[in-house]
This record gives sequence, structure tokens and C-alpha cells, in this order.
Amino acid sequence: MKSLLSTTLTLCALQTISAINLPFRPVAHKPQIPVMSEPQDMLKVPGDNNATYGPVPKAEQLLQVEHLSIAPSPIPVNKIFFTLLRGEILPSKRENLPNLAHLLATATLTITSSAVLADGTHLAPQSYTVPFRTTAFADSAHISIRNRTGSYVEHFDGTGTNDILSDYWIPGMWLQTGMWTFEVVVKLGDGKCLFAISLTQWLEKKNL
Repeated sequence: MKSLLSTTLTLCALQTISAINLPFRPVAHKPQIPVMSEPQDMLKVPGDNNATYGPVPKAEQLLQVEHLSIAPSPIPVNKIFFTLLRGEILPSKRENLPNLAHLLATATLTITSSAVLADGTHLAPQSYTVPFRTTAFADSAHISIRNRTGSYVEHFDGTGTNDILSDYWIPGMWLQTGMWTFEVVVKLGDGKCLFAISLTQWLEKKNL
């Protein structure tokens, strides 16, 4: 099962990384594309990152984000990078969620990736969903959750400040060069959005 989850997560982050069987076609001159494309109607997530709130509007998200740190940032290829998202569900919002513990225990994490390749080809969005909990995806990625006391827990508990930590790596040999967009959306068991974050970045195919 862990092997299957590992494969799923890797495929997700690289557009089914998939397009392994689609030949990479280099261009003579690299387009002058910025590392981050941030539409004016998008709000930056606080912290050391180049991410914005979305695709769910910030006003519809339950989590009050204190900060999101991504290191290194921009994210590298063929190297492990780390994220730390810290925040809490404010008491005023918890009051309207009487079954919050159950809703968090049944929450899901959806990662959607899409890209505009160096030759202008658009890769259609691909989405993958896994349970939102402390998880080890074989050796390729880990998600850990800490509660307000700093103890590691299985689920986001919704009381006080919680931390969500992850480590991951993007294998460059399977990557197609282009401008990639990754959207991470966590939803409670009833469909309400805990948080939603989007990141757009130029990534290049690299062999180990």
C-alpha cells in the first residue's frame, strides 16, 4: 500500500510525471519566464514562500495561516525540500463545526498539477487525493502533523495552533521542462475547505 501511495504522490506532483513517454523537446532559447506568476487577485500566503491562496478563495478557508515556510524556495529538482505550514481554526469558526474532530479525521488532501511546457504545449490538470493525516509515502515523501503542544498526532486536531510538516523531492529525469502549477487543497469530511494553496514555478528536466 505504501508503495502504491508513493507512486501516486510522485505521479501527482509531476503531472502523472507521466508524460514520461512524451519526448522532451528542448528549445533554442529559454523563455524569460519569472519564477512565480502571481495574478493581482491572488493573495500571498504569509511566510518564506512564493505561494498564494487558491484555488478556493481565502475567505472560504477555515484555517488562519500564521506562516508557510518552503526551503529551499523556489523548490529544487532532484533535491529534498521541506514545508512547514502553521495555523489554527479560530474559535469563532470552530463554534459552527460541532463535529470538528470527526470532520478532521475524515479530511482529504488533493494535489492538482498542470503545466505549460517549454514548447508551449499545455498539460491538462491532473488531480490525486489521499487522506489528510500523518503519513509516510515509502521513502519519497512524508507528512507529519503537530498539535498545539508540539506533539506529533495522526490528525489535525483543530484546537489551537497546529503544524503541518512535509518533505518531498521531484525527480528531474521524469520531469518535462516548463511552467508548473501545483494546487494543494485540504477539505474536511463535509466538504468545507480547511486550506487551499497554489504555487507556480519554472522547473527544468535534469538527470541525476
